[in-house]
Amino acid sequence: MTDAEERDREEKERRRRLMRGEPIRQVRLLPEAELSEKYDALMELSADPSVTNRDAQMRYVARAQVYADELTRRETVRQGERMEALTTSLNRLTWWIVGLTVIIAIATIVGAFLTVTAWAGA
Repeated sequence: MTDAEERDREEKERRRRLMRGEPIRQVRLLPEAELSEKYDALMELSADPSVTNRDAQMRYVARAQVYADELTRRETVRQGERMEALTTSLNRLTWWIVGLTVIIAIATIVGAFLTVTAWAGA
C-alpha cells in the first residue's frame, strides 16, 4: 500500500470514527476538551473543499451540533449553579440587613425613651 493510499485509509477511518454516534450518556461523560476537539474536527471536515457532497457536509455539521449542544448544556448548568450560589448569598445578606435594621430601630426607640425620661426628670 502506498503512502497516499494509507493516508486515504486513515482519513476515511477518522471520518468514520467522528461520525459514529455515541449514546447521549456517553456524550455527557466526555471531557470538555474532547467535545471541543470533536466539534472542531467535524466543522473542519464540513468546510473541507474535497468534500463536495452537500449531504455529507450537512451530516458533519449536524453531528458537530451534538457536541456544541453538550458544551452549551454544561455551561448552562454551571451558570445555574453560580446563580443559585449568588441567590443564597443575597438571601443571607438580606437577613443580615433586616437584623441590623431591627437593632437600629430598637436602639433608636431606647434612645428616644431615655431622652424623654431625662427631659421629664429635669
